[in-house]
Amino acid sequence: MRRDDLCDILDKMPPHDLTKTVLLLRFGTAITLDSVLRKEKEYLVARGREAGTNDDARAFFVPYDDVLCLKLDRAVKASEVKRMYGETVEDETDLNAPPAAATAEETDLTATPAAPMDPAAIAKQNLLARIRAARTGSKLPG
Repeated sequence: MRRDDLCDILDKMPPHDLTKTVLLLRFGTAITLDSVLRKEKEYLVARGREAGTNDDARAFFVPYDDVLCLKLDRAVKASEVKRMYGETVEDETDLNAPPAAATAEETDLTATPAAPMDPAAIAKQNLLARIRAARTGSKLPG
């Protein structure tokens, strides 16, 4: 990533989001930022921690060329990104939000409306069906 681009993005980012920002580096390292201390000509001086560690408040001298991208480590609405770039947002509805969960009738015509729809409940039901089938010696349904 070029210096100008990285500095531009960091300047546009709201200050409260900086602590939720991760620098993804070329060789697979990720740095979760606390603050940006300096923006030098060839490198960025940041305070933070390596992703996956508890070692916080470390100083990192990161060459701009080693930064692949920035990641905002939280759910982001399209309207928030538009505001960062100075665009006016009329409709707060996020067009990129996932659609509402489909009903059982829409997804599977053989499913009963009372069937569980979340993955954990489905896995539990599948496991219980296998245990019951093993106890009775019958074949699994389906």
